[in-house]
Amino acid sequence: MNEYTSIGRFFEGLRPVPRISVAEWADRYRYLSPVSSAEPGRYRTDRTPYLRRIMECLSVHEPYKKIVFMKGAQVGATESGTNFIGYVMHISPAPAMFVQPTEEMVKRLSQGRIDPLIEMCPEVKARVAVNKSRDSKNTIMQKSFDGGVLLFAGANSAAGLRSVPIRFLILDEVDAYPKDLDDEGSPIELAIARTRTFPNKKIYIVSTPTISGLSVIESEFLETDQNYYHVPCPYCGGMQPLTFSQLKWDEGRPETAKYECIHCGARMEERHKVEMFAHGEWVASKPEKSNPDTIGFHLNSLYSPFGWQSWGEIAADFVKAKDNQSRLKVFVNTTLGETWAERGEAPPFKNLYNRRESYRTNSVPDDVCFITAGVDVQRDRLELEIVGWCADKRSYSIDYRVIDGDTAGKKVWDELAEVVGERWVRRDGAELPLQLMAVDSGYNTTHVYTFCRRFSGSRVIPTKGQDGQKMAVMPPKSVDVTKAGKRVGKTKLWNIGVSLLKGELYSDLRLEKDSDGNPPPGYCHFPEYDEHYFRGLTAEEQVVKIVRGYRHTVWVKKYERNEPLDCRIYARAAATILGLDRLPPEKLAALGGLAAKSEPSKSVKPKGERKRRRSSFWDR
Repeated sequence: MNEYTSIGRFFEGLRPVPRISVAEWADRYRYLSPVSSAEPGRYRTDRTPYLRRIMECLSVHEPYKKIVFMKGAQVGATESGTNFIGYVMHISPAPAMFVQPTEEMVKRLSQGRIDPLIEMCPEVKARVAVNKSRDSKNTIMQKSFDGGVLLFAGANSAAGLRSVPIRFLILDEVDAYPKDLDDEGSPIELAIARTRTFPNKKIYIVSTPTISGLSVIESEFLETDQNYYHVPCPYCGGMQPLTFSQLKWDEGRPETAKYECIHCGARMEERHKVEMFAHGEWVASKPEKSNPDTIGFHLNSLYSPFGWQSWGEIAADFVKAKDNQSRLKVFVNTTLGETWAERGEAPPFKNLYNRRESYRTNSVPDDVCFITAGVDVQRDRLELEIVGWCADKRSYSIDYRVIDGDTAGKKVWDELAEVVGERWVRRDGAELPLQLMAVDSGYNTTHVYTFCRRFSGSRVIPTKGQDGQKMAVMPPKSVDVTKAGKRVGKTKLWNIGVSLLKGELYSDLRLEKDSDGNPPPGYCHFPEYDEHYFRGLTAEEQVVKIVRGYRHTVWVKKYERNEPLDCRIYARAAATILGLDRLPPEKLAALGGLAAKSEPSKSVKPKGERKRRRSSFWDR
């Protein structure tokens, strides 16, 4: 760099920042690449006019230091953050950081969005360090530019968040961040701590929400004036925010969805979106919380521009999800941009006891497709539930058993092995084998691993419950099996999202039959077990606790004997592994298979002809 250039840049640095907003900058300088956009070409804020005010608040001449955006999918939120980065690099250079949930997501962002932004914008490209193989100034995790640097960090890496001071910070999808990072606290707080030395900082917090009471973005949004985008009715002109309750469609035809005006009752069509959004305005629902430093916005996917996600598609997504709690939760979070209210309290056990059915234990109704079992391991006994699953996720408890004996010995495991070989005669005459048995490895782990290794990995599996896991079942991991301190082999361990499955179970237990006696999808059928079983099935409740200043949900016992709950969760996890949540009904029906009558089998004997062990447990 010569002297003239150095002096020129010195004086350039003394110039005041041009009074241009992020939205104006994007309209003037931003071009979308076909690599990262379905609509390549010049960026137009008019395509998503509701983002204009948000991007104005991100502009350096606006007073706001924290901008909170709680949103649904398909509304252009990521592009608003990308525009902010281009604006910083070109107009207001300073240290900046972009944080995403994981380092893998960071790499996709850096290569898929930021690199095309730089390449397609000559004004930015001229200011960014040339990408050289031996030059660390321009890498996937760092982009140096005149007057500043853009750092990328995954919220799962404490090292990436403990870097240089930062003036501009984007925290993307914060509800997916870990609550505590390597025992150093919240990654959000670690990142925000980097901005303390800048009185003119900007912190942009964006996310789809998750669980009510635990959602970070919800907590941040509720501390603001809570702005919603109001649009005019094309017929009466009445202003209103778009809410899902006003989306109407013909019975059985979600593709006919239209939006019904709350003022005049007229129904708006998809084609009206462009004009409606263009004349919309943000309105604070909590003006008493207005703050010169912080502002909050909420937007759901009903505002997705014409040609992106239609109202008909949203209605169809709801129809598919409404009878499935897991899918409905995703719909509420990602489409409505709202938190999901978990019902972690168990239904009264008496309600379940009073609605028992008269079918015989170890009998299998015709609509059962396949059978799984969940096993809980205690010091002096094994407990297990055998569950039949239907194509609509209804379940029948086939039997609940207790095998008494020292679980550090061999006898109880030999008896459990006999269960693996049993077959149950369905009412139509077909014999159904046990498709998968899931055994909890939390107690006497080595003996559990040794037992599971007796069978192929597709018949009996060891499991381990994980409270904070966001998936019902994670792919298995290989673990060592030891004997007398020496490694004797390996087995596959499956981690189970017990909190997620408990919440789903308690939702299913509240389901009721309709007026004609028909059970809904997910309904749980039980034979005439005694009260102790139902007390155990509803033994826990979900409570919120404050840990290091952050809210966490934990499951606590309200009844000591919770083994029936654990057994049901492991049986449900086994059903998930087999495909209960992803396979179509016809494939689920084929899972059980029709056992050939000529094959040797150990069919279950009718009640009364087989030794029962439950009384030895319940009488304790």
